[in-house]
Amino acid sequence: MNNNKTRVSIGKITKHQGNKGEIRAIPLTDNPKRFELLDKVLLVKGDRIISKEIEYIRFYKNFIILKLDGVDDLEQASNYRNYLIQIPEEEKLPLPEGEYYIDDLLGFKVLTEDGRELGSLTEVIKNAGTDIFLVKGESAEYMIPAARAIITKIDQTAARIMINPPPGLLEL
Repeated sequence: MNNNKTRVSIGKITKHQGNKGEIRAIPLTDNPKRFELLDKVLLVKGDRIISKEIEYIRFYKNFIILKLDGVDDLEQASNYRNYLIQIPEEEKLPLPEGEYYIDDLLGFKVLTEDGRELGSLTEVIKNAGTDIFLVKGESAEYMIPAARAIITKIDQTAARIMINPPPGLLEL
């Protein structure tokens, strides 16, 4: 399980929660309830991968609060700040037609419908509204709203995303 392609990020630890070893994480999944199906997770930061059993989870505002086995105080919990919470690829939940996991789309080439290659998808910025695709090309960087009106086709076989940007979007 050393290859990142065999794991999926579902959360990121932001800080400790209280003083009894709980950690606070932001979900990186559209379905935070999926945490309830887990018995253990992988905590990943750089090359460091730590497997931890989950004692319990609870929800607080827009966060997931996890109590992990062996993490029993504020200092231990603080050590996991900025770790990604990952699961093995095979534990991903199936998605409805037309929905994709972010990790599966990273690196895809992004092209306009008229064939202009903009670059590669390097990040998806999640926000309260529409997610934003960050696309880096050779000479420019683009922020493309991940709206159905703009993203016209995702071809997983060819690793391509086709877009129909409204006038002016690519000049911003």
